[in-house]
Amino acid sequence: MSDRSAEHDVSRVASSAVWKGLSMMLWTLRRAVDGAAILLLAYMALAVLIQIVGRYVFNYSIAWSEETATFAQIWLALLGAGIAMRHNQHVGVDVLILKAPLAVQRVFNIAAFALGAWFLGVVVVGSLSMVAIGMMVKSPALRIPLAIPYSALPVGFGYFLLEFALSSIPRILRPGARNAEETGI
Repeated sequence: MSDRSAEHDVSRVASSAVWKGLSMMLWTLRRAVDGAAILLLAYMALAVLIQIVGRYVFNYSIAWSEETATFAQIWLALLGAGIAMRHNQHVGVDVLILKAPLAVQRVFNIAAFALGAWFLGVVVVGSLSMVAIGMMVKSPALRIPLAIPYSALPVGFGYFLLEFALSSIPRILRPGARNAEETGI
């Protein structure tokens, strides 16, 4: 076996290990986001139920339950956008693009990815200043820093950006190929 062949085998094993590591990290992140979304939805339902029981059974408004349910809803909506992106459930009109030649499809897919990534990047970076301001402002009922609910913006849109990139790369590399999830097959 030549040195060149041995180096190629070593690099293939190393890249395979890196790929497996990245795949495991992505799988772990997705399970964590799914779990967080489930917990947020369950908490939101419970907090609203507590508010309803407090208001109509005990004639007492429980301010913290309404506030925390709102915070949970914000986090759920922003994490849910990334989950929807993972499953290609966002609305997109691509009828004309799919009828175009593959080279034109690739150009449109690259342009769409560049614009989408730019927008999401701007939102992530721009929302960091809101989180910084939220460190100084407290919520009305619980008196917690508003940085906690405001953190949903960079975290949610950052996750959305990751899923957007992961769903866009195959469209750029193989325009015209539709996966089973998109076609429902």
